[in-house]
Amino acid sequence: MGNYAIVPAPFASAVPLTDANKSCCKLARNVRSQRPRSWSQRGTVHCAITSTKIIKRSSVKEARESLLGAITDVKGRGKTGMSPEQLSKLEAAVESLEANRGVSDPTDSPLLEGRWRLLFTTRPGSASPIQKTFVGVDAFTVYQEVLLSSAEKARVNNIVDFGAKVGTLKVEAEASTDSNTRPGFVPRQKPGLAVFGKSSNTPPVHPNMRVDFQFDKAAFAFNALPFKIPYPVPFKLLGDETKGWIDVTYLSQDGKLRLTRGNKGTLFVLMKDPSLKQQLLELVSSSNASNDAEIQQLIEKLQTQSPEKRPAVSAKTQGKWRLLWSKQAGNANYLQKALSNQSSNFQIIEEEEGQVRVENIVQLGPLLAIKAGGTCAPEGASRTMVTLDDIRAELGPLRIPLPKGNSSSNSQPAYVDWLYLDDDLRITCGSKGSMFIHTKS
Repeated sequence: MGNYAIVPAPFASAVPLTDANKSCCKLARNVRSQRPRSWSQRGTVHCAITSTKIIKRSSVKEARESLLGAITDVKGRGKTGMSPEQLSKLEAAVESLEANRGVSDPTDSPLLEGRWRLLFTTRPGSASPIQKTFVGVDAFTVYQEVLLSSAEKARVNNIVDFGAKVGTLKVEAEASTDSNTRPGFVPRQKPGLAVFGKSSNTPPVHPNMRVDFQFDKAAFAFNALPFKIPYPVPFKLLGDETKGWIDVTYLSQDGKLRLTRGNKGTLFVLMKDPSLKQQLLELVSSSNASNDAEIQQLIEKLQTQSPEKRPAVSAKTQGKWRLLWSKQAGNANYLQKALSNQSSNFQIIEEEEGQVRVENIVQLGPLLAIKAGGTCAPEGASRTMVTLDDIRAELGPLRIPLPKGNSSSNSQPAYVDWLYLDDDLRITCGSKGSMFIHTKS
């Protein structure tokens, strides 16, 4: 990292390592030995030089475990303070992780994208009113959405979840980074008014670590109301007061843990919140029938986020799909019920000579398979009609026709409704109410 020492007091800054400040590590030890009662009062100085002769660093794994252990029992995400032992562990862990940095260019990494849950934060006197009001309430869950993949649509949104029965507050901001600069965006320059919290204009220590932002809208979304209530802040009139920045001082290589320092002196510890898709796949992979109700709840949430708004006519439907999970309706086809839990259960959808064909394959052994083939065609944006014309068992070279089902059911048109579709996951519901989750093989 060169001849620089990092001085977060309370903001990170870079100064040349001269004879006058070569004793920064000794100063760091002195500061820790005279630790004040609150983090916001301290003036920590630590070295950014990697030599173990200057400062001993714990391993990244140990530092992560120590950090999470230190904040586990802290109430109000740090609002109630910490014991000297907890504070000592936290300081050492943060210092070690920030020296390591994890991902070297965090704002240019896809690992930063997504929804992050706030675990802990310090509370300097310059903290914003929103932070002081909501962040310290354990009954609320606080998230930050980081969406930086598109320069023109880059955003950083803060969300306070008041609970499933109440609703949320979402404060949204446009964002800009070194590698993804928002056209016409001007970062904050002035410290601002004390009532909103004083801001630092310290430059970032490294490139691709800072996210500049400007809040532009906010609203309450209460579950009992069919409309949103605007948050009573006139963003357009506040000018520079709506701007700020965050420096990502540590982003873990697995993209699950993040340390961030804000322009008002706050340290944030955040954990990546798994997406609904990740939660669903984890539940499905557990092969626990008791998870079915929770899986169906996640399906209801996920279907509102389907990237494909007209899935039935999308080319993404074609390919080889493996069945991961199904919930069979009581009146489902007997073969479908009997074979739905087989591990080698696939569906192939492909176009042949201008016609889309579908084939369901259940491999029961090296030589035995059950296959059901037919044609399919879209009917509207999210429904596909299916006509099966060939159901058979294959035993080696033998092809044995199988009945299609009850005659009464044959008169009913068969279809599937597409609830969710992306590049590698699909969720569908059959005409008799059976639910299916497939991944592209």
